Amino acid sequence: MTRLLLPLAGTLVFFALSLATVRGFQPRDPKRFFLAYALLLLIGDALLYRALWPVQRLEDALGLACDLCLQLLACLTLWNAFYSVLWGFSGSLIYDLFNEPSLRHRGRLIRSYEGDGDVDRILARRLPQLVHGGWISQTGQTLRLRPKGLLLARLTRASFKLFSLGMGGGVK
Repeated sequence: MTRLLLPLAGTLVFFALSLATVRGFQPRDPKRFFLAYALLLLIGDALLYRALWPVQRLEDALGLACDLCLQLLACLTLWNAFYSVLWGFSGSLIYDLFNEPSLRHRGRLIRSYEGDGDVDRILARRLPQLVHGGWISQTGQTLRLRPKGLLLARLTRASFKLFSLGMGGGVK
């Protein structure tokens, strides 16, 4: 049971480092920091685990593997929560509803996302990120999937079929 404290401690360190990085340094691309923190914590976790509980039997090796899997899963869960909850569309929508009482009317909320330019407020932030990340290319008004985007689209389609999910991930 005490071996579970190691991934728990690593998760708390990951959260504290990520929070300090985002709040203190405000990097443009915090994903690189999150990846570095997760990898460093995995290495540190493995070293500390082996120092506390030497790997001498198959059970010890399985314990180490489980410990590292828990550590990685916890870090990825926090990372995903940061992007999907805090920076995701649904989180932004809920924040707008909480922060601006006038948007609590369906029609006004929809109009607030329509925007004034070529793209609405939803796409105005996402399209440049997708282009910058190398997922799509944009030539004038034409958007094309780049190889990385095409791979993601195929993997997404496969996961929808595998898990019997519809578009948006809702269970049918």
